[in-house]
Amino acid sequence: MQTSTLPLLAQADQSAKPKLVLLIVADQFSYNYLSRYGDKLSSSGLRYLMENGAQFTNCVNRSASTNASSGYSIISTGAYPWTTGIVGNRWYDRGKKDYRSAIQDSSNRMVGANGVAGGTKALNGTTLGDQMKLSSNGRSKVIGLCGDESAALLLAGPLATSSLWFDKRSGNMVTSSHYGSSIPAWISAFNDTHFAERYIGKPWQRLMPETEYGASTRDDYPREATMPSDGRKFPHIIAGGAKDGEGYYDNFAMTPFANQMICDLAKDALDKEQLGNHSDADLLVLGLSAGERLTQLFGPYSQECQDLILRMDQSLSSLFQAIDDKVGLRNTLVIFTASHGSPAIPEFLDERGMEAGRLDPKVVANQIKTKLDQRLGEDNWVESFDPPNLYLNLDAIDKAKLRQPDVEQTAARAARSIPGIGEIFTAWQLYSNQLPSTPVSDKIRRSYYFGRSGELFVLTKPGNVFCSDTTGTGFGSHYSYDSQVPLLICGPGVRGGKYASHSSLCDIAPTVTSILGIEMPSSCEGNPLDVAINQVYGPPRPRIIQAQ
Repeated sequence: MQTSTLPLLAQADQSAKPKLVLLIVADQFSYNYLSRYGDKLSSSGLRYLMENGAQFTNCVNRSASTNASSGYSIISTGAYPWTTGIVGNRWYDRGKKDYRSAIQDSSNRMVGANGVAGGTKALNGTTLGDQMKLSSNGRSKVIGLCGDESAALLLAGPLATSSLWFDKRSGNMVTSSHYGSSIPAWISAFNDTHFAERYIGKPWQRLMPETEYGASTRDDYPREATMPSDGRKFPHIIAGGAKDGEGYYDNFAMTPFANQMICDLAKDALDKEQLGNHSDADLLVLGLSAGERLTQLFGPYSQECQDLILRMDQSLSSLFQAIDDKVGLRNTLVIFTASHGSPAIPEFLDERGMEAGRLDPKVVANQIKTKLDQRLGEDNWVESFDPPNLYLNLDAIDKAKLRQPDVEQTAARAARSIPGIGEIFTAWQLYSNQLPSTPVSDKIRRSYYFGRSGELFVLTKPGNVFCSDTTGTGFGSHYSYDSQVPLLICGPGVRGGKYASHSSLCDIAPTVTSILGIEMPSSCEGNPLDVAINQVYGPPRPRIIQAQ
C-alpha cells in the first residue's frame, strides 16, 4: 500500500476559495467498491479523498432510469431528465423512425479525426462549467478530458473552453467543431505519440497476485462475457479491430490504460493550460469511462473490475501529486463520483438463492405485441422498445380508432404478466397526474420527458436485468445497485467527515457553486450539501445592538 506524501487539509485552510475544481466521473462504478477494495486503495488516491474530505454514504440518483448520459446531465446541471430532456443514452425519434443519441447533432464535425461529432442541443439548461464561464466573464477555463463523447459534451457543457474525448476509431483525442476549428497544440502532440496503439496486442496483467483478489469471483467465472477476440481469463490480450474500421480501439477503451491515458492528459492540461493559476477558478472535468463496457461484460464482482479500480486509484494518486506540485491540493476542490452503479450478473445472484434473471428487450416487445394482437387485432402495436421506454405505434392506434390511454393500459397489463417485469407506468398516468402512490412514483416523474420518453415506462423486478446476451450484465434500473454512487468531496470550503444524510447527484453542482460563491445552473433542482460546507467568507459576525 502506497504511503501518502500529500498534505493533510487543515481546518484553517477550508475557508479559502478554490483555484481549481477537479470533477472526476467514473462510469458504472458500484458504490461498494470503496469498502470492498478499501484495504487495497492507496493512501494518496481515493483513500486520500475519503480520509481528508467529505464522504457521502447515501448518494443516489433519484430518477428511475440510471444510465451514463442521464447521469452526466444530472451531475453537470443539478437537474433531472424531466427538466434536462436527457432521458437516456438514446431515445426513439418518431419523426425519423429511428433512434437518436443524447448528443446527436449533425451540424458538428469531428476535429482531430474524420467524422461527425455530437453536440449539446438536446440538453436543456446551463451546466456547472457554463456558470463558471458566465460568472467570470469568460476568464475561467473549463477543460473536459473524457474517454467517452457523451461524457465530454454533457459534463463540460456548451460554453467549455475545450472538451475532448477518445475516438475509438482513430485512437486520437478529438473534439467537436462546436468548440473551435482546431485542437490544442498539446493534444496534437499527444496524438502524435499514438498512446493507444502501444497497447494493441499487448497483455493486460493483474496488478497484484491473484491471491489478492479475494473480494472478486474466480477468474474463469462462466457467466462472464469475453472481450472481443479474447477470453474470460487474465492475461487479456488487447486486440484491435479491423484497421481503420469502426471501433478499432474498442478493447483498449475498456481497460485501465484508457483511464490512465485520461489522467496523464490531465497532468498535461495543468501545465499547458495553466489551470489553477488564473484570477478565477478553473474547472477540469475527467470522464473515466473504461468501466462502462468492461463491467457489462465481466460484472461488478469480477477480478477485471477490481483490477480496473485499483489501477484507477494509482492513476489518481499520481494525478493528485501533480496537482499538489503545480496548484496545491489545498487550493483544489476535488469531487469524485459516478454516472451510475451496476447490477450483479443475474446468475451470480441466482446461485446464491436470490431471485434474478435476464429479459431480452426484443423478446419482451414481441410478447407484449402478441398479447395486444390477441386483444385488439393484429397490427404493429409496438413501434420500439429501448428499456425502460416502450413506444407504442400511435398511427396504428389512430387507424383502429382506439383511445390511447386504453391501449396503454392494455399494454401495461400484458407487460405485467411477463416473469421478471415489475411495475409499469403509462404516459397517460403521468399526463393526467394519476400515478399510483408507490415508492418509485417520484423517480418516474423525474425521469419522464414528454416527446422523448415512451408510452410505457417498464421496470424490472429486483435482480433482473434487461440484457439480450446470455452472459455479462446490464444497467439502468432504479434499484440501489444501479442508483447508489460514491460521492467524495475534498478541498477548500469542505468540512471533512462521513455523512449518512440523503444526497443526490443533482446536489453536486449547487454544492460547488455555493463554495465558489457563484450562481447555480439555470434549471438546478438540487441543494447545496451544507452539512459539509464551511463558511467561505470567514466566521459569522455577531449582530451588535446599539444602545438607545
